[in-house]
Amino acid sequence: MRESNESNAVEVTGIRFETVVSQKVLTIPEAKRGVYTPVELGIRITNNTQRPFYFSSYVYSMFPEMIAPDGQVMVTGLDSERFNPPIESDYVLVVSGKAVTLSCNAFLFWIQNRKKKRDRKLTLNIPFPYEDIYSFCPLYPGTYQFRFKYRESREGMEDFSHLIDPTILQTILQNLWTGEVLTPLVEIRLVES
Repeated sequence: MRESNESNAVEVTGIRFETVVSQKVLTIPEAKRGVYTPVELGIRITNNTQRPFYFSSYVYSMFPEMIAPDGQVMVTGLDSERFNPPIESDYVLVVSGKAVTLSCNAFLFWIQNRKKKRDRKLTLNIPFPYEDIYSFCPLYPGTYQFRFKYRESREGMEDFSHLIDPTILQTILQNLWTGEVLTPLVEIRLVES
């Protein structure tokens, strides 16, 4: 693994992974229903090898990590209504010399305690397709660090042959980039308006 000249990118076996954060300074929104601050979070993957690879935007392939201003890794949970197996459209082919950005439109907002209406927590929600949401809370003004852990393996993928055409599944399996990488940390500053 070698880092690129850019501090938000790392290269593993000829594949460059970059942490994407659309805004590095986020204004904390008003504590009102329906008011939020949007931010795009993702991974830009560049294929610097001579062969094509498939990469997955599946929720369990891209795990967000956030470090609080005090240096502690924040615990996040995945809020999911049901287990959603991957489908064909979750896989993107990246040919030699090309790049793709796998991203999510996240948002910063205040979540209200259902029992104590005055109790609110500033939260960063990172939704994925099919109602899967990663959440970080409580948040406060300060500088956080953000990155993704990207991981992919072929293990258990044959179990999804009823969801993905077997011929296409075989092509994906033969060209699937497998491994695990931590994208570099990028600072995100939360400021009051």
